[in-house]
Amino acid sequence: MDTYGWIGKFLRIDLSKNKITIDSSKKLLKRFIGGRGVGQWLLFDQVSPNTQALHPDNLLVFSSGVLTGTMAPASCRMSIDTKNVLTGGVLSSNVGGHFGPELKFAGFDFLVIQGSSDRPVFLDIKDEHAEIKDASHLWGRSTWETEDIVRKDQGDLSIRVASIGVAGENLAKPACVIVDRARAAGRGGCGAVLGSKKLKAIAVKGTQPINIAKPEKFMNEVEKIWNKIDSNKSVETRRSLGTRAALPFSNELGFMGVKNFQDDYWNPQKIKRVSQKQLNSNFEIRKLACFNCPIHCSHLYRIPQQTDSDLISEGFQLNVDWDFGGKIDITDGEALLKINTLCNQLGLDLDNSSAPIAWAFELYEKGIIGKNDTNGLDLIWGDADVVTTLLHKIAEREGLGKILAEGSLRASKIIGRGSEKYVSHIKGQDSIEALRSDKGWLLGCITSARGGGHLDGAFQTHKTPGAGEPDSYDSKAEKVFWFERFKAIVDMMGVCYFATVWSDKDLIGPDDFSRLFSTATGISMSGNDLMRTGQIVRNVEKGFNTLHAGFKRSDDYPPERFFKEPIVSGPNKDRILSKEGVDHMLDEYYALHGWDKETGWQTTKCLDELELNEVKEQLCSTKKLME
Repeated sequence: MDTYGWIGKFLRIDLSKNKITIDSSKKLLKRFIGGRGVGQWLLFDQVSPNTQALHPDNLLVFSSGVLTGTMAPASCRMSIDTKNVLTGGVLSSNVGGHFGPELKFAGFDFLVIQGSSDRPVFLDIKDEHAEIKDASHLWGRSTWETEDIVRKDQGDLSIRVASIGVAGENLAKPACVIVDRARAAGRGGCGAVLGSKKLKAIAVKGTQPINIAKPEKFMNEVEKIWNKIDSNKSVETRRSLGTRAALPFSNELGFMGVKNFQDDYWNPQKIKRVSQKQLNSNFEIRKLACFNCPIHCSHLYRIPQQTDSDLISEGFQLNVDWDFGGKIDITDGEALLKINTLCNQLGLDLDNSSAPIAWAFELYEKGIIGKNDTNGLDLIWGDADVVTTLLHKIAEREGLGKILAEGSLRASKIIGRGSEKYVSHIKGQDSIEALRSDKGWLLGCITSARGGGHLDGAFQTHKTPGAGEPDSYDSKAEKVFWFERFKAIVDMMGVCYFATVWSDKDLIGPDDFSRLFSTATGISMSGNDLMRTGQIVRNVEKGFNTLHAGFKRSDDYPPERFFKEPIVSGPNKDRILSKEGVDHMLDEYYALHGWDKETGWQTTKCLDELELNEVKEQLCSTKKLME
């Protein structure tokens, strides 16, 4: 196989032995294309089910997609794959910015990191060379300080850095990896995995080319897709308002959990107070974009400070509104900006850190915990100062933060007192989204392999032809089955999901990816071929979850309170989930996959059709495979 599109090499770093080797990536890429596909296969193939997430034998795989770093629009993404700290199953975090492309420019398709150092280290990669260096001077520093110091020490401001903050160092389970100061590889605690390996950061710089098999044809496809994106009306809106353009609509559709999911509708007057137009008017400096992206959905902000210099911060996606706006009822836009910035500096995932805080606020409201439990803090909805204090405590594992750093489910087992009934989780990981209104959104979230989240198969029913009504349990399984396979393609390509049909039906789809892939690599794959590869990757993840976490059908359900408590207000008032309805969707979903309906496990027929003999053999040996 020629290495057009790909580089053809990867780095294996053994931190226990202080050893780096360079190997060929061709065989793996031929089967799993890149990004999440490669990462998930390596996890399945090389990590024992007995290995805990924070054990040295766990792997971390940083993998760019086949199109990452090319002229393909929005070709900026990289996957970080490891064992999930919160669920014990799979984790694939996807992150944009410039780190993924720079990794390929440095001469490598992906990194495989194993073992654990006995001292803080960082990995320095430059043009086909890598070195493990001492990071004692970086330990205890924020992600921003780490990036600044690495660049200053090497005299190169263009170096790209992925790092952890103090949250990762202290093995807080909501810890994430921060790239380019403002882009997070979140969910599942990959920052804690780096912390367990004493790996503070990875610095990358490269000047190597990415060769294209059919340059002229490839650029013709690039131009067509660029024009398609550039002329799309939804893209125009996202350029102006970012992902937060959807805030009022997501509220009306019932996607926002309010006060720890006691309701799924936030007062519209509160939304007006934190609107993107307000932020643009009061704080925005200019728009920003990830590598080679025509959308420019990010914003650079200046936040006035009482100190000598203002705070310059990038980001603020819709998740901030869901996590700290709706779920904790903070209605001050400047406060939300500062909280978002603090999470980036501490290396905390917004979703997984806000959830246990919101849960604690509800416990306090209901009198289940008091000031003796909160270190004297008064947990009153909307208090941004208290939230800021708790974020520091989670990152530092101090006081109540030491408990919340375990995630809501584990924290509830520590506190007890009936606190378990107020936890909203899927497979042990805190929920992000409200799930009582849109059933397509619901099914995609509950069946997500990494434990919740709307990026792995969920879709917005009102935007998806043929999906029926949002409140109906019909016609949802087929669409989730389609989108989860498609998302695997997107992650293997290394392209941003916002540039695809997930955002708008007229954006990039499987056939577009087929033409980009074929002209970039010289290997012909149809859209259907790619979708089959997406299904293969999804089944590798499913097998890993069965072997490592023991997940079965009972783990593919929404939080219990959504079956018992209806939505309180708004256009979806009184909606509540039906177990019969959820079971109906799950039956259809399992049938489409060829999985066993009773157990949720895979079948011999399913794995034979996908030629996944390795997965079949391991499941069979543990008696977790159905005939």
